[in-house]
Amino acid sequence: MVNYRPFEFIVSTLGGSAQEMFGLHDLMRVIREDCDIYTVGLGKVFSAGTLLLASGTQGKRKIGKNCRVMIHSVLGGNHGPLHSLENEMDEIRWTQDRYIEAMVQETNMTKTHLKKILNRKVNAYFTAEQAVELGIADIIF
Repeated sequence: MVNYRPFEFIVSTLGGSAQEMFGLHDLMRVIREDCDIYTVGLGKVFSAGTLLLASGTQGKRKIGKNCRVMIHSVLGGNHGPLHSLENEMDEIRWTQDRYIEAMVQETNMTKTHLKKILNRKVNAYFTAEQAVELGIADIIF
């Protein structure tokens, strides 16, 4: 077995594409099998960035004292024929369900608690202390 050095992944983002988030999350899960990933949340960790911060090696996920974390439901915006829109809604539901499953696996949150946050239909903001309580991060610096 090869002994890899841990690496640090700094997260400071307004968010972004759910598909790109899942791509990085899958990669991080594979890398964690061979080495630790130290995640560091700085400034703002919004939307897709929240799962990435939480995807570091448990016990090695740091967050700045003044960092803000934000979670919200998956966003979609499409137009076109009804059948295309129905297809897009199915994809958005799949993405939302997968996001919930991934967050539950990476944090201390239950599916019920996370759904309650998302069902408020607003951006939910958290302090560094709250992020640690939710299991998104482990250590405040």
